[in-house]
Amino acid sequence: MSFRRSAQDAILSISLCSVRLHTSTMKTNPNNRGWVVRAVLLTFVATVLVSTAFGYGPEGHQTVGAIADKLIANSPNTVAHVRALIGNETLEHASTWADDCKYNFNPHDHDMVAFVSANSHVQGSNGPHDHHAYHYTDIPIQETHYRAGSVGAKPIDVVHMLRNCIAIIEGHNNATNNPTGITQKTALRLLVHYVGDIHQPLHVGTAYFGTNAQLVNPSSTTGAQADGGGNLIEFHGTNLHVYWDTTAVQNAMAAANVQTPRAFARTIIRNPPPGWETSSFISGWAVKWANEVLPIATEAFNKLTFRVNPPGWSAQASNLAAYDKWAAAQVRTEIARAGYRLAAILKKIWP
Repeated sequence: MSFRRSAQDAILSISLCSVRLHTSTMKTNPNNRGWVVRAVLLTFVATVLVSTAFGYGPEGHQTVGAIADKLIANSPNTVAHVRALIGNETLEHASTWADDCKYNFNPHDHDMVAFVSANSHVQGSNGPHDHHAYHYTDIPIQETHYRAGSVGAKPIDVVHMLRNCIAIIEGHNNATNNPTGITQKTALRLLVHYVGDIHQPLHVGTAYFGTNAQLVNPSSTTGAQADGGGNLIEFHGTNLHVYWDTTAVQNAMAAANVQTPRAFARTIIRNPPPGWETSSFISGWAVKWANEVLPIATEAFNKLTFRVNPPGWSAQASNLAAYDKWAAAQVRTEIARAGYRLAAILKKIWP
């Protein structure tokens, strides 16, 4: 983890964090989406540039990749197939590629150019193959489990994309699960990243607000407004999404007395996370993980109180130190599970 506190680091965190300025669920009224996106962008940039920046953007995802690198090292066939697709690139390094497609585009990376062109994102649009939307799902925190027909679920959300990436890597892709021609190499890089994303609670559960900052279920409340994955909620000197992407990870790494993803991975491997194994067919694992993470997202919101703060809301914890400690513990466990589960996927595909 970098401890430099500069505008350059702040800009880097914008380019790499899994911050989702998505347009389809920020407001249930489509006429409001344009100004919400602009407001969120301006608010987020201003917030990050004037605050201390610690980019989860690489650290959380790279820790997941580093764990998997270590766990597949004793499986020669798995390693051989990974190397055949991405060469000498480690999973730790590959873990940030999907975010680079959004915020650190490299026109000299032919794989990136092809992926972004075929899965294009247009600000303010709601395209059927918008790669920005592949990183998350927006299930209301009142739900008890992920449903494909739920408010906030989409055919291109992170649950579906994890399943699609696995099918593509296995060579089972078709017009339904791979309409934009994602290659196996790109699917592997996406898989590494999306496994991390689905273990971040605010990439799964979303708060919807009624009047007076009341948490409501959009399935039964007309005009409910989505929180943009926490990006519209000011909290702890930043916004709630950045808190879970950055501050909670920073606290978890500090508690482990480590400063790099690889060191964090070594610490985690010495004490494997409980309950990381996933039963049933591999194609159903993403749904199980979303179901596991959704209650954490619910608790993350229920531990806070909210007030209206245009264009969104502000949140406050009654005991910030206790919230910090709890969130750091959740993040450590979920990052650890993500690393072990990524390795398990790869070993199952290439035993």
